[in-house]
Amino acid sequence: MPESLHTRIWRETAVRQRLSSAVAVGATLLVLDGSIRYAAAVAAMAFCVWLAADAAQVAVGDYADHVVFGLLVFGFVAYTVAAAGPTWVVATGALLCCWFVIDGVQHLRHGVTRDEVEIQYSHEGTLVTGLPKALLVRLAEPFLL
Repeated sequence: MPESLHTRIWRETAVRQRLSSAVAVGATLLVLDGSIRYAAAVAAMAFCVWLAADAAQVAVGDYADHVVFGLLVFGFVAYTVAAAGPTWVVATGALLCCWFVIDGVQHLRHGVTRDEVEIQYSHEGTLVTGLPKALLVRLAEPFLL
């Protein structure tokens, strides 16, 4: 007997994980803002963005989701510029956008997957010295490929 669509979707762990994350985003916004329409709309958009990133990752390859998120940040930056937003938001968004797109494109271009990344993210040292070292290594990774 064929499974129903509801049963098949519920068994998909990625869809379930994304749906629960979107519900968490919506619940957080509902608590902070109080508008159920706004919370539901943002939760639905977050769910769609996560599914689009997952679909791009399956269709194109690992790290394609970074390109998707980078392009979304680019759209946010363009909207902020059009709305005459603060310069620090535009500058930070542009840097973030560029890093996501470069990271995704470099990993896709060189065919490196998340399983093959050989960078050690934990470093010797305390939290004060080890964490910044690991962060700097990760931020420099697309430029070192």
